[in-house]
Amino acid sequence: MVQESVTEKKNPSQAPQIRLRLRFRKTGRLRYISHLDLVRTMTKAVLRAKLPVWYTMGFNPVPKMVFATPMSVGMESLDELVEIRMTEKVDPRWAIEALNAAVPRELRFYEAYEPENKLTDVAYAEYEVLLSTELPLPETAESIRALLADPTLKCTNLTHGKQKERTVGTQTGDAEVSLTDDGRIRMLLTLGVSQGEFLNPEYVVAALAEHLPILAGSPLHNFVLTRRLRVLNANRERFV
Repeated sequence: MVQESVTEKKNPSQAPQIRLRLRFRKTGRLRYISHLDLVRTMTKAVLRAKLPVWYTMGFNPVPKMVFATPMSVGMESLDELVEIRMTEKVDPRWAIEALNAAVPRELRFYEAYEPENKLTDVAYAEYEVLLSTELPLPETAESIRALLADPTLKCTNLTHGKQKERTVGTQTGDAEVSLTDDGRIRMLLTLGVSQGEFLNPEYVVAALAEHLPILAGSPLHNFVLTRRLRVLNANRERFV
């Protein structure tokens, strides 16, 4: 009975559903939280920020939120998208300030607006993959460049407990490979995120590791940091 009254209070039949799209970054230690943990964090944040959120119906009403492209655990992102359904319009600048006051510093909102398109229109994402390895850097970077240019490059990964071969080279032909000033190999990848075209950058690293012992040594000196830089539309332009 209590939950039903809360739902009726939050969602009168005539209440509008206004979409507010927010951009945020997730860095540092928060790269180790799962997507489910991120959803819980966001739910608490919108309640603490006192946003006029639209609640789902039923016995357990929760704020209605939709995320664009969930990230794997261990990845940072400078360009994440979430849409929150609202019952009334709010000042986007106020929403950003209120949400930032309710979340850890490693989770920062920096853009808010009412969208004209759908999150399903996100088609690609740009990633930065930073490789620390004990292998000779110039030679390894050249080998990586050649492998990424091969459209037949494949990796083997576990899917539902079974080994599955996946082709990654069809999306890595335009990858950029360079050396950083602090002694790492930097790969810039643009990969599909839409249904049927999704390619996790972890699969690309796994494919490279099947040909090169880039992660064979101590994990203190041989590791990868993956960071999403931008989400893109079908024309590979910044998604808005």
